[in-house]
Parts: sequence; C-alpha cells; structure tokens
Amino acid sequence: MPIRSIVTVVCMLWLRQAGAALPTVEIGAEDDWYPYSGQIATESKGMAEDIVRASFAAAGFNVHFVSLPYARCVHMVLTGELAGCFDTSRTRENERDFLWPDQPMFYSRAYIYAPSDSTEHDLGPRALEGKHVAVTNGYEYGSDFDGDPLVQREVTNQSIYSLRMLALGRVQYALAFEKVADYLIRTHKSEFDGKFKVVGMTAQTNIYCVFSRSFKDSRVYLAAFNHGFATIQANGTYQDIVAAWR
Repeated sequence: MPIRSIVTVVCMLWLRQAGAALPTVEIGAEDDWYPYSGQIATESKGMAEDIVRASFAAAGFNVHFVSLPYARCVHMVLTGELAGCFDTSRTRENERDFLWPDQPMFYSRAYIYAPSDSTEHDLGPRALEGKHVAVTNGYEYGSDFDGDPLVQREVTNQSIYSLRMLALGRVQYALAFEKVADYLIRTHKSEFDGKFKVVGMTAQTNIYCVFSRSFKDSRVYLAAFNHGFATIQANGTYQDIVAAWR
C-alpha cells in the first residue's frame, strides 16, 4: 500500500477519535440487484450498502451512495467520474479495469433458468453455446460465459426483464443471480410462479466494491475500504450484517 494512503487512513482515524467532521466519499451503488443492492423508493438499500457503509465508517469516512444502473456505474468508474462502484464480479475480462480490494464482500451464484417443463439439469456455460439467453446489461456471469462468442445474448436493462422474456418463451434460458431471482419471483408471484426453474450455473463469483484507476484519491479510498473491511470482519459487524440479510 502506498505510504500516502496509509498516512491518510491513519489521519482519518485520528480525526474520528477527535470528534472532527468526517470526509465523505461518493460510491456508485447498483440500483437493480436487491437484496444485494437496489434503489427502494428513493434510497439505496441492500446487504452491499450496509457492508460498504460500515467499512468506510470503520476507517473514518462517511459514504454517499449514487444509485445507478450497473452498466452506467461501471462506466463512470472506468472514466474516473466516480471513485468506486459495486457489485462487480472479478473475471479475466475485467481484471485490469479496476483497483481491487484485498477481499470480496461476498459471493453469489449466477444460475441458469429454463422453462419449468425442462428436463435439463447441471448445465454449465458451455451448454449455452448457440442458444438464445437473456442477460442483464453489463453484468458479469463468469469468464467462461462472458468470453464465449457463441452464445446468442438477448440483453435487457434489468433482471426482471430477462425473467419475463423467459416466461413469455422469447428466449431459451435466462441468467440471474440467486438471491435476486428469489426476490423477484417472490414479489411477482402471480407473474412468475411455476414458470421456470434452475437447470444449472454459469459461475459462483466473488463480488467486490471496485475502485477507479483514474479518479483522484481513489487509492486512498481503496486503502480506507480495505482497513475498514478488515475491521468489521474482526469485530463481528460484518457477520451481523450478513446474518441480518440471510
């Protein structure tokens, strides 16, 4: 870690103990991945928000969430308009795009959904070659899927639209992450109940809050996040957050 980043984090912790006003960092928050992260009414809510907020607080920072579609959030980090963004899966394709924290916040499984009368099971990403598959714009579904040019992708703006395309028979499969799909199915029961089922998985991916390579002081914020995340893991706050969202 650069010396400047270490010194900055130490200063922030000293200011916190001294009761001084804390600096605020703006972080992009995905708006359509609840319960991991989503915009509920006008507020960013989810397990990721709670983890990021607690991590920065432990390092002496306030955090302000900017709720955005995921693809836009990632674009703003890449161009240096935002310091950081979540929830990003680490793949071969994006490894060099961001500054990565020491540890992921959590992991999630990208499941393959098919019509409920399908007899398929245990499918992997290669089984989707040549198939029409609904995916959400900008999402990472694991390198084996993301890097495969033979899949015929039908790109939607939100996970719910991918599931709707599957329910209407417009695609053969839809990809969705486990807790997100569970939430959508539960909250749209009359529309989705009994329409599809899990027949495989493209990847189990680690999910990160990533930081910009070009935003001023993003390395300071990365250092603060790493320090804070390690702190909340050690003092039990992280475990309490995950249990609350289980």
